[in-house]
Amino acid sequence: VLKVGNVLYISGAVATEVSPEGIRSVYEALARSLKSFGATFQNVVKENLYTTDIEAMKLYNDTRKAYYQSDFPAATWVQVSRLYMPEAKLEVELIAHLP
Repeated sequence: VLKVGNVLYISGAVATEVSPEGIRSVYEALARSLKSFGATFQNVVKENLYTTDIEAMKLYNDTRKAYYQSDFPAATWVQVSRLYMPEAKLEVELIAHLP
C-alpha cells in the first residue's frame, strides 16, 4: 500500500483460483490493507481486476459484490493470458480515498 495525501494505492492481491474461496481470499487481503489505514471498501473509488478466466469471475461476482454492499466503485475487468506469478489466476488492485 502506498499512501499519497489522502489516497491509498493498493497493489494487487492475488489468488491461484477463480472460485468463491479464491475471490474471498483476495478481498479479505484487500480488506486488511484498507483497515490498516482506517478505511473500508466504501472508501474505494477504483478497482482494477485482472484474471485468466473472466467467465468464472462473472459467474462468482456475487462473492465480490458482498464486500462493497451495493456501493460499487468504478471498475475495470481485464482477461489476461497470465499474471506476474504464473500460478495466479486473479489479481485485484484498488485506489481508495480516505475521509
